[in-house]
Amino acid sequence: MGASIADDPIRGANVFIVGTVRTNEVDNSSDLADFLQQMRSCYNVTVTDMALQDLSTDDVNVMISEALFYSQRLTRSLAGTVHQKTEGNPFYIKEFLNDLTVENLLVYSFSEKTWEWDEELIESRTISDGVAELLTRKLLRLSKDQLSGIVMLSCFGSEVSLEVLALVRSSCGNSDIMNTLDYLAKVRLVERSDEKYCFVHDMILHAAQGAVDENERMIIMKELLQALLPHGYSDDTILFIVVDLISRVGADRVHDSETRLLFAQLNLNAAKKATNTTDFASASTCVKCGVSFLSVGHWESSYRLSLELFSQSALVEWALGNTEQMMSSLEEVFNNANRFEDTLRAARVKLAYLRMTGNCLAEAFAYGFQVLKNLGESFPATPENGIIVQEMLGTKQLVTGPLNESKLRNLPEMTDCTKMEAMTFLEEILICSYQSQSLYFPQIACRMVRISVQYGRAKTSCVGLASLALSLVTVFSDFSEGYSIAKTSMNIAGSDKRVLCYILTIMYGMINIWKEPIQAILPQLKDVYNMSLKYGLIDNALASGMLHAYRAFFTGSLLKPFSKEVALFMRNNSERHKRKLMHLCVLPVSNGISFLCGRSGPQIAEEFITEENLAEALQNKESTVCEAMLAIKMMCSFIFRRLDEVKATARQYLELFERQGRASAQFVNIYRLFYGGLLSLQYYRESREQFWLDRAEYAIEKMEVWTAESVWNLENKLFLLQAERHYAFDEFDHAAEKYMLAQESSKKHRFIHEEALACELAAAFHEKAGNVQFVAELIDRAVNCYQTWGAEGKVESLLIDDESYDGSNFGLETKR
Repeated sequence: MGASIADDPIRGANVFIVGTVRTNEVDNSSDLADFLQQMRSCYNVTVTDMALQDLSTDDVNVMISEALFYSQRLTRSLAGTVHQKTEGNPFYIKEFLNDLTVENLLVYSFSEKTWEWDEELIESRTISDGVAELLTRKLLRLSKDQLSGIVMLSCFGSEVSLEVLALVRSSCGNSDIMNTLDYLAKVRLVERSDEKYCFVHDMILHAAQGAVDENERMIIMKELLQALLPHGYSDDTILFIVVDLISRVGADRVHDSETRLLFAQLNLNAAKKATNTTDFASASTCVKCGVSFLSVGHWESSYRLSLELFSQSALVEWALGNTEQMMSSLEEVFNNANRFEDTLRAARVKLAYLRMTGNCLAEAFAYGFQVLKNLGESFPATPENGIIVQEMLGTKQLVTGPLNESKLRNLPEMTDCTKMEAMTFLEEILICSYQSQSLYFPQIACRMVRISVQYGRAKTSCVGLASLALSLVTVFSDFSEGYSIAKTSMNIAGSDKRVLCYILTIMYGMINIWKEPIQAILPQLKDVYNMSLKYGLIDNALASGMLHAYRAFFTGSLLKPFSKEVALFMRNNSERHKRKLMHLCVLPVSNGISFLCGRSGPQIAEEFITEENLAEALQNKESTVCEAMLAIKMMCSFIFRRLDEVKATARQYLELFERQGRASAQFVNIYRLFYGGLLSLQYYRESREQFWLDRAEYAIEKMEVWTAESVWNLENKLFLLQAERHYAFDEFDHAAEKYMLAQESSKKHRFIHEEALACELAAAFHEKAGNVQFVAELIDRAVNCYQTWGAEGKVESLLIDDESYDGSNFGLETKR
């Protein structure tokens, strides 16, 4: 609930939530404390704490006076005694007074028409553990059937539905539990609503649970289990009640081997159902309980059940981020499985883990390709460009055109189990390939499409089709065809929400940015993040969240609210999901925000993205992460004019990525080339080195091609690069025109940070060109835009530079 409230405010509506908690029963390390802290840190949530104190002696006196219809002057001494015994707790007061009347220590004299009590006897009464003793005495005054009824009710916890009670109404020696509970409701020990009975206070629940000894309680729970077991196979609600009772009984108290196996199987069934509803915490509890019922030598005597329990355990513990428990379950499977096919569920978890650890991508590749080879899907040791191009062109022909699209929509369901498993692993390796910008990516996408055409549609077939669309965009720059095929994949997926989550991440995060305004795509990426969490697709949720973070950062989302979103995303990942790669990916964004806002934290770009960070990411084949880090570093350094900080790194990595042919049509490359191009033109103006001019010309050439596909998102960037190039060659008239166009386009297309940058660079140009009449206005516009963006650190830096201007340096040349 916390994540959904914080991450995506309800549009056009407000929500008011009231919650209560006993602070003496929770501590600062509880889940509730974490939840409240998350709420307090959200920019769109206001949390108000209201402390309800215990009643004072005067308050207790008012309470007793009104209850007895007696003067406060006459009840003052009694109130003092009651307050001393109950410490002002209203519930304790009520129970204490009721107990006094039952034991005739507080009575009404009809002859005297007055209340009478014996303060000395009341004073002598003790309450050993709050109100527990009061409640226990109250329960012991019940008849045998009544006590049996309330104890039975306590076996289910704080409440139980009438439907369940109807199934056990004659259990545990009760002739009719419903009549018993009706009496208990009259004496205010329980409450009845239309659908359930519940305890009026958890202290009564605890007292009922302790009213009989442990052995008798176990007998009652086992009888309840026997009554409910036949119904647990067809009713999920009953199933979860059954496994809860099983966990309360515990494996140590069940010795019959068949019963132990039955209880283990029921817990496995419940774990699978909980996993399907993304309740991974409950699934983990059920799996652990199921494992506890396995006997010594269970891998020999109960092989299939053991395999499923430990495979399920690996999955749910990975979802929860419990790496140690996940690895333990994986080892159980790999060490005891009889055949390769039995390890595949565990292998998928292991591959996902290797992919997301942040330093095992090469190992993930090797492991994934080995599994695929065993499934009959081999790939060459080194992808060849010519073969890839042929495969892509051939596969494109299979899926384009009205007839082929119709054929794709009407593919039969895939029935070959080996190919279905292969499709699952191909999807995982596909993600690895994207992370490393590997040439395997288009090959794997083509393979998934071809398998689907030949063997029928699997759940991941549409993901393969969407990935083919992305390959057409990134490899061939075939934006229109890729955009069209991506839409086809979404239409084919239909109502399968889980498949849609994967496809929409690809579409909104990587393809539609070339055709639609980026500001319209950002909310859709947020929706994909929330939808993925809803359906338990943790890794896809984190991927879409990471894509949103980078796109929002580079496109100028307002920094103050955006910083809170990023902080919440990182905290959720750290505390709940524990994916190291996601932390490594988003940390530069977080630090970049702090850098721009001028908050405590990194003071220079070198402090939060070092050359060692970049080299390590590249060594681990995390090329996408490496490029993103470099783009952020160049952006922040250029905005603050700290060019020497990034010069050596920029030279090394700009050349590297171009040499490897990696200026493909990917979002991060827009900004790597944009800021890299601006940096290169700056360096060229200073040094006249051909290296920097070549880099700048390459950036402009790419931006011209891309702008033809997405005028809204890219036009202003092209204009600014062209303006800086004209400036570098002293073509002042052309430069002035392009600076103006860059400002107008940035404003029109709502890139406020790039409008600020265009104004600032134009001011420097006009100063150099002698057009001093434009400078002050341009600087004012730049300051206003940076302030609106939230880049207070930049505003402060810009104003300092402006005040210290000496006619030769407008804060744009390299700071030394």
